[in-house]
Amino acid sequence: MNHPQIQCAHNCKEFCTAIEAATQREKDAILQYGALRDQCDYPDVKHILNELIIQRQRSISLLMETKALIKTKFEVLDQVREGFEMV
Repeated sequence: MNHPQIQCAHNCKEFCTAIEAATQREKDAILQYGALRDQCDYPDVKHILNELIIQRQRSISLLMETKALIKTKFEVLDQVREGFEMV
């Protein structure tokens, strides 16, 4: 499998390339699983594909929570740095 190179700017202030890429991959997987599920007639396969979709949705939620946490941490660091610059 050919993996695209992700250029990390090492500055996650507003945008983390790795989290964005992972989120997009999860969304793509959900679309693929959904399309496969919709074409399938076998109940057990539909069930496992639904479970996979739910897992991917949870992964997206975790990624978004992590992104928000990173943003909050950088905001705090900015406030600390600004406090030192005022002195």
